[in-house]
Amino acid sequence: MQQTAEARPLKAYLAVGLLQGLALWAAGEAWPHATGWRVLCSALLAFTVIGGWQVQLLWGGLREAGRWRLVVAAAVLPAVLAGGLALQFDQPRWYYLDETTGTLLLWSNLILAYVLTPFIQARDVEHRWRVDYTGLYRHAINNGLLLFMALLMLAAFWLLIWLWAGLFKLVGIGIFATLFESSGFIWIASATVVAIGLWIGLERGLVVDALRNVLQAMCRFLLPLTVLILLLFVACLPFTGLQPLWQTRHATPILLAMLFAHVALLNGVVQDGRQGVHYPRPLRVLIDASALCLPLLAGLAVHALWLRIGQYGLTPERVIAAGLTLVALLHALALMVAVLRRRDGWLAGLRQSNPVLALVSVALLLLLHLPPLSPLQLSAANQYQRLLDEQVPAEHTDLGALRFQLGQPGRDHLEKLRQRLAQPGLADARREQLQVDLQRLDRADNYWNWRHEHDMANTAPVPWIGEPLEDVDGVLAQAIATQGCDGDCALFAVDLDADSQPEVLLLRGTRPRVVTLLGRGADGSWRWIGHLRSADEQTLDSETLKEQIERGAWRVVAPRFNALEIDGLRLEPAITE
Repeated sequence: MQQTAEARPLKAYLAVGLLQGLALWAAGEAWPHATGWRVLCSALLAFTVIGGWQVQLLWGGLREAGRWRLVVAAAVLPAVLAGGLALQFDQPRWYYLDETTGTLLLWSNLILAYVLTPFIQARDVEHRWRVDYTGLYRHAINNGLLLFMALLMLAAFWLLIWLWAGLFKLVGIGIFATLFESSGFIWIASATVVAIGLWIGLERGLVVDALRNVLQAMCRFLLPLTVLILLLFVACLPFTGLQPLWQTRHATPILLAMLFAHVALLNGVVQDGRQGVHYPRPLRVLIDASALCLPLLAGLAVHALWLRIGQYGLTPERVIAAGLTLVALLHALALMVAVLRRRDGWLAGLRQSNPVLALVSVALLLLLHLPPLSPLQLSAANQYQRLLDEQVPAEHTDLGALRFQLGQPGRDHLEKLRQRLAQPGLADARREQLQVDLQRLDRADNYWNWRHEHDMANTAPVPWIGEPLEDVDGVLAQAIATQGCDGDCALFAVDLDADSQPEVLLLRGTRPRVVTLLGRGADGSWRWIGHLRSADEQTLDSETLKEQIERGAWRVVAPRFNALEIDGLRLEPAITE
């Protein structure tokens, strides 16, 4: 990996970093709102940043076997994808999309470049389409370590800059803080420092190789731990059953995280398949057994995700999760085949499967960027169809997601819904409910405003203990809604400050030591004013409290310690005993 300094002149890296920083600064300062210009700027920015990063990594070998053509292609591909994202999403800034999924897909262009770059670096000079797996593995690890070193240097740089600005602020000189907080300095300096960090890492190749060896040693020590976790989990399943797994809301991400962690550690131990693995035979048997359990984990993740989709339909996050689950399942099956086939050594089959699976992941990532198969399009079509099939009650429909969270495909399906309501075929009650929801949606200016209005209109009123208070204008109901209620709530009006204006206690399920307290402000509106707490660690159950209040087993008690006022300064007691 080590090369001469002439092969990588520092001034070339500084020039590339400066160009990247200028592009990022210009995009941040003058981001266009017109769709056509936004698409063009997105593509140019992705080409400049990702192409510059690949040029830095491959400097000195671009003309070797025509690698520069592959670099151009690998930079053009993310540029095209970034331009396509600008068509689907509202993009007020280049680095921010209104929808979370769009942000994930935007940054996935970096993942795409990270996966493709080692294939360019490890390309066999004599055979155009052959890739050396040893070089592929080494470059994949080294590139990650190089980026880590560059980001570490960036963090140290900004720490020193922060100290610089703070030091001069102590003596009343704020010009440095003003300069360092400007967007131009932030983008240009950051890109340039990252370029220098990459140059240092590439020039100190022995350090990167040493870090790779340290990382692989860590994998050898951590792999037995994941083996133990997996085998214990599988052994417990017959006794616990699968029902507790399905009842959680995060079974799929936990299963996938465990699966990918085990696969990564296994690859860190096996490396390129040519090194000896110094594990005792019993441990290797347990590792093989854990690898054979991975398809089971992937299958459980698939089933958990399928149940969630069946309950709530497709969302962009679930579409991406489905893609990750497919990749995890393929890795699990590849590991199972490598365990069962032992012709060339222990888990040597990974040498054939890993490059294929990397390219499959790239292809899947590309498919997710195509408009017909994008997470937005699939989610909007699924939610729209569920609505027409009456799989979702009208009061539970998330029309706000179609308008605010699913980009242009969501808005297109929302327009289709409006046209569908103008045609016969829907029940009158459902048609009326959807039309009311659409009118409420038209009044909202963001998703959370719509969600609040929707929940307020469709939430059953919270029952009162004793005589209810009048709420003609609905401000009390709105204040209660902001506190959240899981359905097991009750309200109780009581005057706690002897001002002839009752406060309201909100009893919510089973909560440790706390009862929410609402009161009227000076303008007559209701708001949260604090909590009532128990003196000990006793858990407050709303049902028990409700029964005791209904029996009359309550009274207002004066505080044991009064407040102290010193020349207008009020000191409230906070006694723990």
